[in-house]
Amino acid sequence: MMMMMIANVALVGSLALFGSIAFAVLLLCGGIVLGIKIGRKRSQASGEILSENDRENMLQLLQQLGSWAHEYSGNVSNYQAELGKLSDAFESKSKRAGATPADSQVMLLLGQIMKSNEALQNRLDVAERQLDKQTQQIECYLTEARTDGLTGLYNRRAFDKRLDEVFAEYKNGGRSFVLVLVDIDKFKTINDNYGHQAGDQVLQQLAAALRSQLSGAKMVARFGGEEFAAIMDGPLQIAAKRMDEVRRVIAKERMDAGDASLQVTISVGVSEPREDLVASPIVRRADEALYAAKNIGRNRVYYHDGKAPSLVGAAEIAK
Repeated sequence: MMMMMIANVALVGSLALFGSIAFAVLLLCGGIVLGIKIGRKRSQASGEILSENDRENMLQLLQQLGSWAHEYSGNVSNYQAELGKLSDAFESKSKRAGATPADSQVMLLLGQIMKSNEALQNRLDVAERQLDKQTQQIECYLTEARTDGLTGLYNRRAFDKRLDEVFAEYKNGGRSFVLVLVDIDKFKTINDNYGHQAGDQVLQQLAAALRSQLSGAKMVARFGGEEFAAIMDGPLQIAAKRMDEVRRVIAKERMDAGDASLQVTISVGVSEPREDLVASPIVRRADEALYAAKNIGRNRVYYHDGKAPSLVGAAEIAK
């Protein structure tokens, strides 16, 4: 009996410590939820929103807390099961030999602990559900913040960030890369003749074609309007030839534009990093190459080698 009482005292001590840890987790959860609500109110008042990095940090913290809450919830369930076994054992003993005053006290204490444990389990379950809800909300926000709503590709903001990351890796001794800019030829004519909804259809179909054709790219994004961008592995001329193949495939396919079926062509500009201190000159050279493709006749690919734009498959130098 004495050993059993000692075991119960140890169990009570463990539960008390565990309860304190779980309560701290609940406080953290409540603090995060409150912080998000306060942040929203401040954002609405000031016209500002949390930065993407802030949201990512918040998401990581929520995921960590969710993992802890799930782990602690499982531990509480295990404790509850052990307590149930202990309670059943005492009840069985009492029926066989009659309960002593000490046994009655232990049974009463076990009942109180089990009720407290059940309440703790419920609080942890509520906290876990709340954490899961907040995590999903922030994941949704981050997805929306990085994605173009019409095409489903990455947006300009996400592309600029990725370009800076790839460029930083290159400057630190990493592999070189190629920047590609793609523009739909005579897109304004499509909008004017068939309507903006038809134009949106074309944008969606071209986005799907680029995603499929450039599945191995580091990123494919909508750069703005009817312009798209991609970050690919080099070398420059090999990537440019690859883009020329993509251009040919797109030109052969028909795209739906409302009730019409159109041949849609693209112009492409390609560049790579040189002795650049920042990433913006790479974009400028790709833009110059794209302008050359549009200016010389459209439906072609130009690459910029750091000196001047050149047409893929020809020795011609664009002016």
